[in-house]
Amino acid sequence: MYAWMPNDPAAPAEFPALPLPYGLHAALLERVGPEAAARVGGLVRPSLEIGPDVPVEEPGWTPVGRTGGPAALPEEFDWPEGDGHPMELLAQLDCAAMAKAFRAGSGGHWPLPAEGLLLFFHDSMPADLDGESCRVLHVPAGTPERPAPPDPDGVAPLAGRPVRARWALSAPSYLDDELAALLPGDHLAAMGVSDDFGEHLGTPVIRLLGWCDSHNTTRPDGHRPLLQVEGSAVDAAWGELVNVSVWITEEDLAAGRFDRVRHGLEVA
Repeated sequence: MYAWMPNDPAAPAEFPALPLPYGLHAALLERVGPEAAARVGGLVRPSLEIGPDVPVEEPGWTPVGRTGGPAALPEEFDWPEGDGHPMELLAQLDCAAMAKAFRAGSGGHWPLPAEGLLLFFHDSMPADLDGESCRVLHVPAGTPERPAPPDPDGVAPLAGRPVRARWALSAPSYLDDELAALLPGDHLAAMGVSDDFGEHLGTPVIRLLGWCDSHNTTRPDGHRPLLQVEGSAVDAAWGELVNVSVWITEEDLAAGRFDRVRHGLEVA
């Protein structure tokens, strides 16, 4: 059962109201009352939950690409580098397939390109924490693939792993200003609401769009998450780094511009 909530005020007008699970709606009512529950419930955003190794027979999931493996890079594109070594390919995702999975759930506006592939690269050993140790490239579908160049330190690239996607709701953390602003001066209530969101909506190992799922991730100012990846989802050997994310501004997301993305990191 669902309660229908208004959408995030910052979202495009094409988005319809979003269905909030009734259990979550009831929890918010009990915690902060009907007026505040409507406000904080309206912050939910649509996203894609992306899962590795989802069985083919599992209903509701759409194949959308893979994590790791070779990259579909046009000849004129060099493999992105970070501090003298090749960046890791986090994911190569098919835009048309993701748009199909997204529209199957929300029926709303797909904010990313409708065609082509999105390639997400990052530096798992950034020399500094300025947030610029990642790249996103939008390339034509069907571009020939090539493997990562050898790493001078012998670090192996991430192995290719097929992924599937399905539509999912995403909600803010108590660390997000948008939630705190709706519960001014009541940090405990914001933390409780954040816990309610996590309990009822869950935390996927890979998420596209939505809100930041980790309370411990560095959050680049003025940006929102574009892709979030748990190290366990890609069999990564990142040491104490357990989650990486790629962030984008609302302006760049609306314009389909990916050359100013920023890196977010969660350390255990």
